[in-house]
Parts: sequence; structure tokens; C-alpha cells
Amino acid sequence: MYIATTTFILHLLTACSETEEQSVDVVRPVKLFTVKDSGRENIREFPATVKATEEAEVSFRVSGELVELPVHPADEVKKGQLLAKLDDRDFKNTVAVRQADYDLAASDYRRIASLRAKKVVSVADYDQANAKLKSSRISLQLAKDQLRDTVLNAPFAGRIAQTMVENYQSVQAQQPILILQSSNTLDVSIQVPESILTKIREEEVNYDYFPTVRFSGNPDKEYSLTYKEHDTRVTPGTQSYTVVFTMQAPKELTIYPGMGGTVTIDLSKVTSRSKALAEYIVPMTAVLKDDSTGKNSAWVYNPDTGVVNPVEVSLGPITDQGITVMTGLEAGDEIVSAGLSRLHPDMKVKPLERERGL
Repeated sequence: MYIATTTFILHLLTACSETEEQSVDVVRPVKLFTVKDSGRENIREFPATVKATEEAEVSFRVSGELVELPVHPADEVKKGQLLAKLDDRDFKNTVAVRQADYDLAASDYRRIASLRAKKVVSVADYDQANAKLKSSRISLQLAKDQLRDTVLNAPFAGRIAQTMVENYQSVQAQQPILILQSSNTLDVSIQVPESILTKIREEEVNYDYFPTVRFSGNPDKEYSLTYKEHDTRVTPGTQSYTVVFTMQAPKELTIYPGMGGTVTIDLSKVTSRSKALAEYIVPMTAVLKDDSTGKNSAWVYNPDTGVVNPVEVSLGPITDQGITVMTGLEAGDEIVSAGLSRLHPDMKVKPLERERGL
């Protein structure tokens, strides 16, 4: 009887203890980090390459011997200025022959047309004379066009980038003679990662904001850029896209196509939504990757409820201060900065220490 009573009392005490343990919510202490918008992480620099806004391989439409090549590499030329000239003697002779053929055909046509009006010649004779007149007119015009094509003029104002033949050399039709590049304006191209482009909506682009570019020849001077265009096809071998800006060629600095520069962009000013492209730097330990899905998440603390929940984030480059979070967080968010693997959704936590943003 004594043993049975003792066993019952022990069983009752154990059950009460388990009930008390289950009724107590464990509040885990966690270290928090406050996401802060310092603005520095929104300033991005991109390596840039200078290109000519306009570039053309200039060639003749006819073949011949080059007799004039008055320009040289680096020469500035005006629109319509003479660039090269072919020997035109044969072309002039052809025009003279075609002119004589046309004059004869016109004379024959007038004579036959007069006779046709009197019904002296047949309709077939009249049609033949008319066809010969049209054919000779076309041949004459073609000869004149070819004579005109022996002269090569600049299609636009610019700079001679390269000459590809020597004077007195025989050249073929469509053979490149020289390369002409615009010199008043320059294009500046950069590679922008898809993580940035996907957050830009065309209707929200802030066209009042102008990025800047610096060149090694004068690194302290910044030049304004105007957006021109961007590719919608990824650059092979990368996950980035080409974005092209244009600028006025600086007068105090010689910049040639192919030279490099550095483009600076404040991502917070690219769109009308100030936070659209905002990026934040957080501790490496504040981001957890799910190996099964490959997705990254941060755990955001809700001070009103005292619980934490995961938020999916996309990541950018790693810096000396931490890792860049490109989407998923906002300035002012409080996130858990350590021990993420021990958390679960809607878990009650107690702030142990708050770290301010970097």
C-alpha cells in the first residue's frame, strides 16, 4: 500500500512539472542590427569604355586609282569636306559617250514621233524609239552618278581615326578607305548587373538626374552624362547588360574612343522612387542561405509583437563592412545578426543588443 501511494504521488508531480514546462514560452535573447541608410552604399562606380557616338568606314561606290588622299589620322574634318578622290578620266569619257547616245536617241525619238503622228511609221517603231530613249537616259544618269562617286566627302563632321589605303593605290568598290568618328560627342558604356536593372521601371526613370564620369587624365574633374540606350540582351559570359551614356567631348582634355573611365551613379536618384534602388550593408552573419532552395533570407524583428520572421533578400557584392543587400530590406528594419539557424517563424525573442547600421 505504501509503495503504490508513493508511486502515484511521484507520477502526479512529474505530470505537473511537464505541464508547467509546456506552458512557459521560451524567449530567446538575440542580437539585433538596425539597417541604416547611410547613402554611401547607394553610390556605385562602374568601369567605363569610351566609344564614338558615330563611326563609319568610308568607301567608294566605284573602283579606280586613288589620286587624292588629303587627310591623315587625327585630322578634324567638316561635313562635306573632301576625304579622297579617284582618277575620273575614264568616268568622264563614259559620260561623254552616254551623252552622245542619249542625244541620238532623243533625236530619233522626235523624228519617229513626228512620223507616227502622220501614221507613216508603225506603233512598233514608235515603241522601240521610245524604249531606246528611256534606256539611254538611264545609262547617262548612271554614268553621271559613277563620275560623282569618284569623290569621297565626309558624311558628318568628325575626326579621322584611321586611313586604310595609300595614295595612288588601286581600290575596289566598297573597300574601306578610312574610318571617320564623331568628335563633338562621345558615348560612354558600362556593364550594369541584372540585379539593378530589374528594379528600374521605365515610367519611373528620373531624367533630371545625370551620372558622372571621370578620366585618368584629370581624375578630379567630373563630366555629366546623359542616358542614351541600353541592351536588353545579356552580355555573353556575364549576368550584366550594356548601358550607354553620351556626353559632350571635353575641350580641356583629349579623349579618344577606346579609352577608359569611371562612371559614378547614385542609385537612390535613378528613379522617382527614392528607395527603389536603395542598397544596404549588413553583417555577413545576418544573412542565411537555404541550401535546399538556394535562397537567402534575413530575420526581421517586429518590436510590437516581439517576434521574428524571415524575409527573402537578394545580395550584392561583399565589402569590408559586410554584405550588400539589394532587395528585401528597408532602412530602419531590425534584423537578427547572429544565430539564425536556431530561429523559426513567429518566434518570440528578446533583444540582447542593437547594433547600428554601418
